[in-house]
Amino acid sequence: MKRTPLGSTSRTSAANRGGARERAVNATPPRIGAVADIGSNSIHLLVAVTDGVRLGSLTDESIPSELGRLVERREEIGSKATSDVIDALDRFHARALRLGAHSLTVVATEPLRRAKDRASVIKEIRSRLGLEPIVLEHEEEGFLTVLGLIHAHDRSKPLLVGDIGGGSTEIVRLVPGRAPVAQGFSIGSARLMTRVNYSDPPKLREWRALRDHAQTAFSHLPAGDAAQLVLVGGTATRLLKLVPETLLTHAVRPADLRLMGERLASLSAAEISSAYAISERRARLLPAGLSILEALLQQTGVTDLRVDRGGIREGVIIAEALGGSTWRGALGDLVRAQR
Repeated sequence: MKRTPLGSTSRTSAANRGGARERAVNATPPRIGAVADIGSNSIHLLVAVTDGVRLGSLTDESIPSELGRLVERREEIGSKATSDVIDALDRFHARALRLGAHSLTVVATEPLRRAKDRASVIKEIRSRLGLEPIVLEHEEEGFLTVLGLIHAHDRSKPLLVGDIGGGSTEIVRLVPGRAPVAQGFSIGSARLMTRVNYSDPPKLREWRALRDHAQTAFSHLPAGDAAQLVLVGGTATRLLKLVPETLLTHAVRPADLRLMGERLASLSAAEISSAYAISERRARLLPAGLSILEALLQQTGVTDLRVDRGGIREGVIIAEALGGSTWRGALGDLVRAQR
């Protein structure tokens, strides 16, 4: 299934326009949805209009956070960070309502999955804002990633879809005629950075440590027979910036990966930030992100790597449009119904 921004330009091909008309029979009346995502590196807001097939963003914004590193170090979020999360959600809630959404759905990923004070954080959000965060399971996060893909991908052959996050990595295996299978792995860019605590830029021995940790994390991921991996998320999209030509095709070749590694090994985070318009904080995470990506490709044997836009936030808005209030229980069916 392919979603393009509403009101797309005349450059859309006739074939794509025809496909959109065919898929429109399964569309729902247009609605404005809003979702806030409490992640390891950022707290995001997406407000978008959708008919369950197409999706057009009204706003897509984020506030940096250190939740992933806090939980990795202390195993809890704590009162100060909880207050920061509530302040961000309060702003996002008001913005979503101003933009026409009827409500704000709040989802949380790895930090709240792991935090020992998860129940108290959720209780505080509920009591102060009247919002009920949904702590996603790995499988749910993976399925939402697939639903949130912006572009069409060939589903007639085995395909892997993944998201390298700050605290975890989710991989979904899509095989024609079979139910989708999602796996979650407890490794992400912020989590790996905290474990290795590498220099800026990393030293050779630190690169080895990053790769060893990443390879161990994926040791239970079966190789399978998928030839293509589609990645979404901030890690993947920022790595593209290191080799600007990849921004045109969103395809990453082995030579591109080598060039990414050379630049991350020779430039500091401040230099990466200045040269490639990536925040210094995010640039510090990229060596860990690249190590995870390399290990993922090595373990699966995939030779065709693509990077797409979209992800779990887009997936939540699509799932709510198609599945209503019971969307969590319908995720597997919604993914299977995609074409």
